[in-house]
Amino acid sequence: SARGKVWKGIGNFEMGYYDSLDDRSGEDPFIPNSQLRYLAGYEQELAKDFTMGVQYYLEQMLHYGAYKRTLPRGSQAADEYRHVITLRLTKLLLYQNLKLSLFTFYSLSDQDCYVRPNIHYRINDHWSAETGTNIFFGGKDHTFFGQFKNNSNVYLGLRWSF
Repeated sequence: SARGKVWKGIGNFEMGYYDSLDDRSGEDPFIPNSQLRYLAGYEQELAKDFTMGVQYYLEQMLHYGAYKRTLPRGSQAADEYRHVITLRLTKLLLYQNLKLSLFTFYSLSDQDCYVRPNIHYRINDHWSAETGTNIFFGGKDHTFFGQFKNNSNVYLGLRWSF
């Protein structure tokens, strides 16, 4: 991974390899194939206490031909390449004690989405409270976020730190 100053903000790049030890040839459709994963991002403060971050994430399934050949008839095939774009907006208010955040994931390949707005308030040095929601969208039940479209939720939290 690499991270550093780019233009007026901070850029980052990461790459990872996931090794499927139980199916190196990719011929068992019930064991996930090895993958290469890439992440490129950029973050910048757009105004005082207002930050924007964007990322592009790519998963590349290796041995895709073997995977497709051995997939049981009628099964939904995974994509060889899965593309996801993220956007994070963060605004700090009230002497940085109140944080408003919006984090979104959108998959270009799956055409599904995950949206996570959040409000976090630091009451004092020990107590904080937060609320937010997890909202899932997707037209297909087999996609990464689409499978959760009926599981959107709201949460509340109170935390004591010492």
